[in-house]
Amino acid sequence: MSTVNRKQAFTFLKKAIENFNFAQKSENCQNEAQTKKFLIDPFFSLLNYAHDQLIPEYEADFGDRVSNKVDYAIQLTKKDLIIIECKKLASKLTDKEAGQLSGYFQHAKNSRIAILTNGREYRFYSDVALPNTMDSKPFFVFDIENYTDRDVEELLDFDARLIKVQEIISKAQELVFIDNFEHTFFKEMTNPSKEFLKLIHKNMSFKTKYNEEAMKALMNSSLFKSLTDKIILHEIKSNSKSAGIITTDEEIQAYHTIRTLLIQNKKIPNERIGYRDQKGTFNILIDDNQRKIICQLKFTDNSKKIIFDNGDFPLDHLDDLLKFKNQLIEKTLGLLE
Repeated sequence: MSTVNRKQAFTFLKKAIENFNFAQKSENCQNEAQTKKFLIDPFFSLLNYAHDQLIPEYEADFGDRVSNKVDYAIQLTKKDLIIIECKKLASKLTDKEAGQLSGYFQHAKNSRIAILTNGREYRFYSDVALPNTMDSKPFFVFDIENYTDRDVEELLDFDARLIKVQEIISKAQELVFIDNFEHTFFKEMTNPSKEFLKLIHKNMSFKTKYNEEAMKALMNSSLFKSLTDKIILHEIKSNSKSAGIITTDEEIQAYHTIRTLLIQNKKIPNERIGYRDQKGTFNILIDDNQRKIICQLKFTDNSKKIIFDNGDFPLDHLDDLLKFKNQLIEKTLGLLE
């Protein structure tokens, strides 16, 4: 078991990334070899991999295609391998490059994690949907020029001293499930199937003659917003006491103030803004996604403060939230991109 203090490791990693000096290093990256030397190798050094742990030109079991070698591999244990496909900095990471990595992944024994990178963006893949077949979408993306504290926290899972492959795979499975669930549910809500409509009608307490078109007409954003509000209230009532979480009127008032400030910008859809109350903090986020936190509120009997990636700021009154309008909008637009 690792004796590394995760909180200290996070602080160190965040500071190291801030001091990475990407702009200066990138000036020397005209080709793939230079990108590896000046950007990719140092990046994995930040994650505490020794130089000899990055095995170059790793030869997976390609059969007759032995000339096709993956750029790097990290042999964590006899059973756990990470393969890494590198591109030059100027390259855009597309499905074509991911397809090439997928071919390597399929033939690399003991690999459950694959990374595609151009030195700036690191895309992490697994085989959650189908064993031994790399997923079409990454379960985590880290951009060394555009990241949040939560991204650094996720990246820390890949620190050589802390990495636990099975735990990473479990997280990836959860993310893939949620992504697929959201996609499927969205399709069902925007274009409901006959089976879904019949199921709803069957369970309605107020029985009317089944009318498919009338039910479809009722299914709109206003209805879904009303349902979402009811679900939030239900979760608060059913979970707050058992979880030791109490959502206060003051927190709800602050949420509505911030939400009002945000939707004044026409680029911010009001239905995508929500909140999640947790022990210690009240999070305001996009799409109920913990990776897309706009800000956090921490209210106690003695103090109130709003927390952003760049620090926390005291609030004497809730009206003080108005001072952070520009910062809130800028952060939200960044998360919506």
